[in-house]
Amino acid sequence: MRRHLVVAVLVAALTLAGPRLIRTIAQEPTPVSGMDTPAGAVGLTSVVLAKIEPAAAAGHELQLVRVEVAEGATVAAHTHPGTIALCLESGSVVFGVVDGTVAMTRAATAATPEAATQLRGGTETTLRPGDCLTFDASAASHTLRNTGGPAIIRQAQLYAIGEKPTTFLATPTP
Repeated sequence: MRRHLVVAVLVAALTLAGPRLIRTIAQEPTPVSGMDTPAGAVGLTSVVLAKIEPAAAAGHELQLVRVEVAEGATVAAHTHPGTIALCLESGSVVFGVVDGTVAMTRAATAATPEAATQLRGGTETTLRPGDCLTFDASAASHTLRNTGGPAIIRQAQLYAIGEKPTTFLATPTP
């Protein structure tokens, strides 16, 4: 619970702090380093919008990322090295929890993060605009697919500096 609070505070800081406190990447967004559609992910384009090395999380980097999910996109089971908070901005995607636990807040219910539903391993759910997820991405492996039109995800991620952003659980079959 404390980790979710820290992530929420850091996301709010990124959103509200303004350009004096946030080091932006460039005038035009640039692809996420190390996330150039790796094997196991087809149809994603990730762009870092802002990043900061927060004093409250020494040795870590908090990034705000825009993920474009093309129609037909698929991402095999994988983990990330840190904590993620994401919200679907537009479209719809199917998010699968392979193992671990993910907290989900549905926009349609006007729920608060404190009233989040826990998604457990072996479940899939369709995310709609405004739905949000928070999870320790190193302890929850997950999948993503898009069977509809284009979708946009806004994602805040807190990783140790220099860590590989994505680890796939198995070599995908072509």
